[in-house]
Amino acid sequence: MSLPLGRFMKEVVSVAKKALNVWKTAGFSVDRTPIARLAWQGLPYLTDSTGGARAPLTVYWSINSVCNLHCRMCDVGTANADANFWKILRIDKKLHEIPIELFKSVTDELAPTKPRIAINATEPLMYKPLGEAIRYVRSKDMHIGVTTGGYLLPEKAEELADAGLNRLNVSIDGPPDIHNAIRGRKDVFQKATDGIRKFDEAAKRRGLKADVALIFTVTNMNHGSLVAFMDSIADLPVSIVSFNWMTFITPEQADHHNAAWGEKYKATETCLSSDVHPSRVDTNELWKQMVEIRKRNDPRVTFNPEYNREELERFFHDPETFMDHTPCMSSWHFAQILADGDCIPFTRCYHVSFGNIHEQKFMDIWNGEKVRAWRKDLRAQKRFPACSRCPLVS
Repeated sequence: MSLPLGRFMKEVVSVAKKALNVWKTAGFSVDRTPIARLAWQGLPYLTDSTGGARAPLTVYWSINSVCNLHCRMCDVGTANADANFWKILRIDKKLHEIPIELFKSVTDELAPTKPRIAINATEPLMYKPLGEAIRYVRSKDMHIGVTTGGYLLPEKAEELADAGLNRLNVSIDGPPDIHNAIRGRKDVFQKATDGIRKFDEAAKRRGLKADVALIFTVTNMNHGSLVAFMDSIADLPVSIVSFNWMTFITPEQADHHNAAWGEKYKATETCLSSDVHPSRVDTNELWKQMVEIRKRNDPRVTFNPEYNREELERFFHDPETFMDHTPCMSSWHFAQILADGDCIPFTRCYHVSFGNIHEQKFMDIWNGEKVRAWRKDLRAQKRFPACSRCPLVS
C-alpha cells in the first residue's frame, strides 16, 4: 500500500460515498447497499494494481435489441447509426435476444454472490420470456429490476407482479402532451401510467412489496415542465420520482477525447439531434421549476445529482468541463451484458467488448485480461475526456 493509512481510508470512504450517490439514481439497483459494503466493493480500485475486482454488485442486461418508441433524445429512437449508443443497443439493426436458457445459466453462475439483476434495455417488455427470467432470478433469492418506456405495461403488469418483480422503473419525461411528443407515440403517457396502476394493483393482490420509480430525463424539450409533470402524476402509486440530467457527448467532446483515446476507446456524438441540445436549456427556468418542486417537500422526489444554480449552468452550457474530480469506479461495481452476449462497461459508455457469454463464463470475462486492461486505463486516467456528462462521474 503506497498511501499513508489515513489518506488511504479517506480514499476508501470517498469511493463508497460516490458509489452511494450514483446508485441513488432510479435506473440503478444498489441504492440500499450499506456504505461499508460499497467501500469493501471499491477497495480493489485502490489496492489491486492488476485491475481485478470483486464479483459485481449489479449485473445489467440489455436483454434485446429492439424498442417500440421513437424518443427524440435517444440515438436508437432517431436511428443515429453512427453513435456508440445506437451500435451498443441496436447492434446491426437485427433482432438480438438473450436466450432464456443462457440467462438462467449466467444467473446460476452469479447466484453464490447474489448481485442485483437489472434489465435496462433495449425495451424489456418486448422480450417474451421476461416473466420467466424474473421468476428464475427470484427463485435464487436475488433482487431484480426492470426499466421500461412503459408502452406495453398495461398488458404486462400482471405478468411482472406474478413473477415477483422487485422494482419497476418507468421513464416519463413530462406531462402527457410533452412526454408523448418526446417519446414519439401519441398515447405513451396514458399507456405507461395505466400500466403503473395495474402493476400496483396486481402487486397488492399478491402481497408483493415492489418499488415503482419514475425516471424523468431533463432536456431542452422539457426543462420548463417539471412542475406540470409533478401535477400530472400526483396520484400515481410510485415510491420514487427521479429527475436526471441528460447524458450526451458533443462533437467537441468526442474530438477532444479521440485525439488521445480514439484508437482504443472511440467516442462519438451521442444523444443529440436537431431537436435536442443541452445549450438550449434555460437554466434560469429550470432552477425556478426545481425550487417550486422542493417547496412541496415531496419525499418521493430526488434530483440526481443535486446541483445548485451555478452547477446547472456549467452542466448544460460548458459540457467539456467536469462537474467535480470524481473518478469512474463503475467497472469495479457493476457489469453490462448486451443482447448479443457481449460484455461492455455500460450502455452509455464506449463500445468495447470484454468477451461474450456465448463463448465464455461470465466470471471469466469479469476478471479477464481485457477488462483488467480497461480497469487499469480507467484508474490511471480517473475518467476519459468524453465522460464529462456521464451520470457515473458528473
